[in-house]
Amino acid sequence: MANLFLISGNDESQITAQADKIVRQYAGDNPDPFAYDVFQEGDAGADPSLVINLLKSVKSPPFLGGKKTVWLKHFSGFDAEGSKTGPLGKVLKELAETIAKGVPEDIIIIMDGPGIDKRKALYKACMAHGEVMLLTKPDKMNRNWQAEMTACIQQVAKEKGLQLDRNVVEYLIDVLGTDTARIDSELEKIICYKGADSTPPTLEEVQKVCVGQGEEFNWAMGNVLGQRNLQECLRVIDVITEQSKDEDRAARSLILNAATYFRQALQIRLFMAVNKISNPVSLKRTLEGASDDQKQQWVGDGTEFVTMHPYRVQMLAEQAVRYTPQEIIEAIRTLRDALWQCISSSTAPRVSLENALLKIIGVVPRTNSRP
Repeated sequence: MANLFLISGNDESQITAQADKIVRQYAGDNPDPFAYDVFQEGDAGADPSLVINLLKSVKSPPFLGGKKTVWLKHFSGFDAEGSKTGPLGKVLKELAETIAKGVPEDIIIIMDGPGIDKRKALYKACMAHGEVMLLTKPDKMNRNWQAEMTACIQQVAKEKGLQLDRNVVEYLIDVLGTDTARIDSELEKIICYKGADSTPPTLEEVQKVCVGQGEEFNWAMGNVLGQRNLQECLRVIDVITEQSKDEDRAARSLILNAATYFRQALQIRLFMAVNKISNPVSLKRTLEGASDDQKQQWVGDGTEFVTMHPYRVQMLAEQAVRYTPQEIIEAIRTLRDALWQCISSSTAPRVSLENALLKIIGVVPRTNSRP
């Protein structure tokens, strides 16, 4: 049986859930403090001291004998591996070397977090001496995304002892899109609604408690806008409109979504400037450390993006700096004019959308912008 587990990928919700499950399996619901060490990020983020303390714990036998569980919990710094100058890169290298020598039998190591690189030493060492799980979020640009989402839903349902018919799973996919973070909560709604009734839920029952629509198509559009890649933008438009029953409506929706994307980008640039936030990672940490009252105050001031997941905001910020503030403002105006053209003329909405994008990103992107 393995005594080393690495859980990574790009689906943070699944990574977290799987890590929690493994920890409960080995340490129990109420871990013995003498046989359980946890190292989790604080305000300092992925600090090298976390890995240093992990290494010290691995090298120390259990205080009272038996086995000890050592958990590097929800770590966000795996992508620093390989950095020759950064202190985090150096300690991750040491961690890889330690694991490559073999983990003591009385130590159970559990590490989770996004961003592990399959080409680097840490991944290879974990593969050789333990169990690695790479959890990838389904991508709507992949033709197999529905099958991947089906597998995710059925796996969680199985763990909860819930049997789902095919038509119920298909409806849940319509509701969730590729938002794997909502699977657990939606299935819990179904379980609570059914109560003591152990029969499989019907479609009608599920429709009463699970409502909504995934927004991943729109997120896909926002991501390619952030890349300033015209060719990829046009490809995404093809995919989205072809899968829509109403191409004109889909195109108009994408115009509105693009405008929302640039409005959020402008808010982020302004927020970072006003609050003297130097980079997207610092912005993420600011949002993670903010109280609910502080966030409500920001929302009241018109800063809508603070209600989004901090990691998503970080991604948006990294994209936003590819545009100057003036370019963002001009993009919003261009999209406004495109929407008006859809309403006031016979021009096809998709043509208006593509012409707008050509005007916005049909140039060589700048690489030296600063917030």
